Amino acid sequence: MKVPVQITYRDVDQSDALDERIRFKVQKLEETFDRMTSCHVIVERPHASHAQGNRYAVHFGIHVPGKEIMVKRDSADHAHEDVYIALKNSYQAARRQLKEYVDRMRAH
Repeated sequence: MKVPVQITYRDVDQSDALDERIRFKVQKLEETFDRMTSCHVIVERPHASHAQGNRYAVHFGIHVPGKEIMVKRDSADHAHEDVYIALKNSYQAARRQLKEYVDRMRAH
């Protein structure tokens, strides 16, 4: 990747362990498609509700030649009380979309 992964935290404390896990997931995405130009991961807690507990959302913004792939999973889509599960689900969606992009590129 031309640019190192960017990680942004919104209303969530930064964690070295989570940073490491995010970098690992982005590395796995690069194995799917090695021509990624950049990747921005946002970890946030969109609705801090005491009644429902902490819900996390993880978003991937992946730049590839000619396209930007955006993956947004938030508490409306999946109610994630564990940030690592939110990361896993968003990563899986990003990987699916990246594979679809690669398949479309190969078809042309």
